[in-house]
Amino acid sequence: MSHSPLISSLSPEYFDPNIPQILPHEKMYKIQVGKTLFKISGASLSSDGPSFFTEYFSKRDLPNPNSSSKNDSKESPPENEVLFIDRSAEVFEWIYKHLQGYTIEIKDEVQYTMLFADAMYYGLPRLRSLLKETDYYFTNVGGQSFKVAKNLFRRKGDSPNYFEIYAATVYIDVEELIISKKLLRPPPHSAPYTPRSSEFFKDLLTLLGGASLDLDDNKRDALIKECRYYRFLNLEQRLIKCNISYSPITRKEEICLLLKDLSKKGISFPATSACSASPFEEELCSSEACDTSSQTSEQPVPKKVKLDTSDANDCGWNVLCYKRPFLDNYARELIFQIDSTDSTIMFDKKSKSIHLDITGESAQRFEALFGSHLLNMPFGPVNLSNYRYQFPSSTIDTTQAKAETHFLLPACILLCDLYVNGIRISQVKSLLTDKSKFNDKIIDVSNPSGLKMCSGLKLYLRKSLWKLAVKNGKIMLVAIKAISFNGTKEYYKGYEYL
Repeated sequence: MSHSPLISSLSPEYFDPNIPQILPHEKMYKIQVGKTLFKISGASLSSDGPSFFTEYFSKRDLPNPNSSSKNDSKESPPENEVLFIDRSAEVFEWIYKHLQGYTIEIKDEVQYTMLFADAMYYGLPRLRSLLKETDYYFTNVGGQSFKVAKNLFRRKGDSPNYFEIYAATVYIDVEELIISKKLLRPPPHSAPYTPRSSEFFKDLLTLLGGASLDLDDNKRDALIKECRYYRFLNLEQRLIKCNISYSPITRKEEICLLLKDLSKKGISFPATSACSASPFEEELCSSEACDTSSQTSEQPVPKKVKLDTSDANDCGWNVLCYKRPFLDNYARELIFQIDSTDSTIMFDKKSKSIHLDITGESAQRFEALFGSHLLNMPFGPVNLSNYRYQFPSSTIDTTQAKAETHFLLPACILLCDLYVNGIRISQVKSLLTDKSKFNDKIIDVSNPSGLKMCSGLKLYLRKSLWKLAVKNGKIMLVAIKAISFNGTKEYYKGYEYL
């Protein structure tokens, strides 16, 4: 047998079958609400009291101490006296059933809102408690009424959410306003309405209930946005695409997510520097990278540093880790994916260094996610502002050109499964030795006096996977996998017909 939507989750203290003796139980009272006359017993009125009704009829039934026994019959209120109330008779029909001991089956948010207002107006304490402690939220999303079970939000992170905050502010504020201002009637209050997609909301309820849906990328992204709107943070994390695997090389679990889907509070580094060399330590040490930690004109030109682990005091690289909020119990080494074309691998012919140039939304996201964490590392802070450049953007109207933010970060691609112009590069080192390809103009990051160009090679990335590693105040982006192109012709090959 199904439980009532009002009382199924309430503790026994909310309902006492013993009716208090506020009014004579057997006596009948007449109440006219609007155009409708109701006859109700003292027992029914006393079942939810003290209230406006019990207070009114208790005072009316008191004998007048100033009247003589001779005139008692004339001054006592007649049995057919009617209490008139200028409110909705339809709403009072529901209250009438409640007072008689029946369960009120609320159908939508309009009925709930009107019932809540009149429960406050009549001062019915038990009905008010029932309405506030109901097992459901009644709302309207995109023109469709929904009865949302509260137990759908049992997972950590899905609460507090949009509906809980709405109920805790709007309805409770109305209650406090009536009580504090002693208003004659409740202020007008419209039923809750959310201008979002009702179809998407149905899908969210399906997922919250534990079922699964077959989602394409567009639908998944749309539902993630809806989760953020309603603050279903646990469900949002469960919808985000990720890949968790165990690496037999590192003997660690790795988690791969899109850069745009990362949460700042899920990012972490090891608390102490790892003194055992990372599996990619040998590859990192066999390459040369310019330490671009100082690029402003106020600071001296940094010397080129060759990464060498021969020093016993030089510890291994520390890889960024990630723990999905509300889902994971521990952090895993992070591989993040950049999907946009606003990142470029640059090979400097002169300094033989490799950098990843990140700009646009990816640069903003990168700084917002990692900036504060890199500054607070116990084994050597890294200030991302030292890697930031302002470079004029390429626009058709040069008068409207704006400076774009670029981050030029040291990179290692020796471990990378790299595709260039659709061809897999089996020997990545060949890109460094083939000087005939170094015909592009790239930013000379070694020049602190200003932005200058030098000869090099640019690989524009369509998709790429990266690890972020730090050591002794240095930073390194380690490429895991990348699809790239070089030149305008190769870029247009990626166009599809409409």
